[in-house]
Amino acid sequence: MMIKRIKSLSHRIMNAINLLILITFSFFISITATASNTGKIKMDDIHMYYELHGQGATPIILIAGFTCDHTSWSEVLKPLAAHYKVLVFDNRGIGQTDAPNARYTIEMMADDTMRLSKKLGLQHPTIIGQSMGSGIAQTIAKKYGKEINKIILINTFDRLEKAPEMAFDFTGELQKLKMPIRYQVQSIAPWVFSSDYLSKPHQLENLVKLAEQNPYPQSHVGYERQLEALKLFDSKSWLNQIRTPTLIIAGEDDIIAPLSNAKDVQKKIGSHAKLEVIPGGHGSLVEQPQKVAEAILKFIE
Repeated sequence: MMIKRIKSLSHRIMNAINLLILITFSFFISITATASNTGKIKMDDIHMYYELHGQGATPIILIAGFTCDHTSWSEVLKPLAAHYKVLVFDNRGIGQTDAPNARYTIEMMADDTMRLSKKLGLQHPTIIGQSMGSGIAQTIAKKYGKEINKIILINTFDRLEKAPEMAFDFTGELQKLKMPIRYQVQSIAPWVFSSDYLSKPHQLENLVKLAEQNPYPQSHVGYERQLEALKLFDSKSWLNQIRTPTLIIAGEDDIIAPLSNAKDVQKKIGSHAKLEVIPGGHGSLVEQPQKVAEAILKFIE
């Protein structure tokens, strides 16, 4: 009986962690669009889950961040799919995509993205990544620059700073200690969301309740392997090699990817990189989805 209770508690804790660490926002989904094409495709060592929405000549690929699956784009996807064909998918280690217990790298996930794009017949897509996904987008621009149209980097950095890295490690330790869900949510929410957002009535309670609703919680293996890839990412030495037109969207109160990081990325990419600053923290896809969508549409039109 005790073992069953421990397993049940561990499962609930993992659900909470997997949805809240670094903006796993699936609990905010109110999407009404239906994917015209959805499924899984074999990609080397994994099966990748994907959805295609909308129509249009110029495709868009949305790449989620650390611990986030494709649903993190829900509120931004709707206005984009009204004008363009949009691909969303789950990175390796999350959601309905496989999570092999082997080393992950950001370059590996960039290769996953482009192989999926080619298998789906998408030509010269615009690549949009948020947080860890922006690192994947940077890597795609460096490695596959001639095969893409533009890139958009949201809540971006050229290397994860030590303070948030320590916070993610600490949250992993809370998992091992089987601390109550409320404590785990409280430990990560201030890193992800701005004070203004968290000041809304009953916000913490809502986060705690909704964190348990993820139908595809990330495994511990997937969490650790994605974090390993994130820690190894460092684009400082090669950002100046990116020649693709670039838009950077930064949250003015972001403490995971501070505004200073976004300015550094812009400076290193050079004159073909534009910077747009919007209100809010690291969770721009949730706090400011309309502003994010508007900035994207203005840049790619």
